[in-house]
Amino acid sequence: MIVLLLPLVAAILLFDHFRPFVPQTEETGTEAQREEVKTYGFVIESAPKPTAKCERFETKVIGMKELGMSELGISELGISELGISELGIRGLEVYLYLLRDSTRALPSWGDTVVAKTQIEWSRRTGRAFAARYNLLPAKEHTEPLQVRLYRRLAAAGLSGDELATTGALTLGYKDDIDPEIRRHFQASGAAHVLAVSGLHTGILYGLVLWLLTLGGRFKPLYENRLGRCIISGVVIAVMWGYAWLTGMTPSVVRAVTMVTIFEVGRMLYRPAFSLNTIAAAAVLILAARPTDLWSVSFQLSFAATAAIVVMAKNLTPTLPSKEGIFKQIGLYFLGIIIVSLAAQIGTLPITMFYFGQISCYFLLTNLIVLPLATVLVPCGLATIVLGCSWLGTMMGKMTYGLAWAMNHSTGWIEHLPGSTVSVHIGLGMVVAYYLIFILFSTFLIKNR
Repeated sequence: MIVLLLPLVAAILLFDHFRPFVPQTEETGTEAQREEVKTYGFVIESAPKPTAKCERFETKVIGMKELGMSELGISELGISELGISELGIRGLEVYLYLLRDSTRALPSWGDTVVAKTQIEWSRRTGRAFAARYNLLPAKEHTEPLQVRLYRRLAAAGLSGDELATTGALTLGYKDDIDPEIRRHFQASGAAHVLAVSGLHTGILYGLVLWLLTLGGRFKPLYENRLGRCIISGVVIAVMWGYAWLTGMTPSVVRAVTMVTIFEVGRMLYRPAFSLNTIAAAAVLILAARPTDLWSVSFQLSFAATAAIVVMAKNLTPTLPSKEGIFKQIGLYFLGIIIVSLAAQIGTLPITMFYFGQISCYFLLTNLIVLPLATVLVPCGLATIVLGCSWLGTMMGKMTYGLAWAMNHSTGWIEHLPGSTVSVHIGLGMVVAYYLIFILFSTFLIKNR
């Protein structure tokens, strides 16, 4: 699979290299392309997020047929032309900025905003600003399932920053996270915890397997082919349902794709978790969504996972065998250290290239945050299932305490002296770093 991955990545890079030149704009300082002023339709797909003078919405552009202009009547809105059908941008994501106006209600989920504006396109998304617009209310306001489940957390007693943190860890809902809390997680080296990724899917994967086998009591059923196929099929369905619920981000799609490949191998009595599994997941994702190659989340996710497979897998066999509860606890925290070091080594150049800073206390952070997350995610999911019942309220209090501990521990680590160091490197240094890493990995594997 690695052999298939390299030509696919090369083809995507060549396609990007020979694309028409995209001019640079003064407003963003990044590569962007402006469409001419036209009238567009934007379907609202998020809650409003306040900015300095506007409310920002995540939207998708739609065409005349989807908007129903023939039935509605163009003259009713005072629009001479919609100009969408010939643009070829239907369904693309656009951040729509609406000027804050206390005299009129803001759009809600499912509403359509029709405005004459200019879209500024980057590689993956667009941005548009509208001071005046027409609002077409949705026939039925149905909030996304993700938001409705988030409200169940609130109904169970969670509130404030703890509710926002729990929603991010369990549902991938990050709209309510306070910028200060986000900064705490970033500066302490725990930003990966807020983004649903391999950590969260791994916790859910273990929980589902534990429930399906009742803590391992049905291992004989799991060892025969029929039982193996049934359990693997249920696991795959649950994991993809969770990926859909949390927004199908590159990190969670990568993790769920790898779980799917692993479970299919298990059905065929070929369990394996290796670089080929990672490469197979990358091939499938890039074949479906080639633009994910430029996603920072995609790059960080695969770099961290590959480093963990190469380094942690080759260092773990040197550890002593598990004997006694205290030795198991010690091995658990030792495993956190090894995995954290491997992930940090794998993602270090990407972090310095894009963000220009690194956390000096990432090991301390992971030793505190990862055990909390391992308990918080199942408790949060149980709170969602139980809702506002007395049992759900009790579970909600436990989840609130875990989220409070996580928020305050990351805040404490951020305020330690020298918590972050500003280091920015160029693309050449990134390439050189990974060449050295590949050589070291080859040496490590051959000498294992």
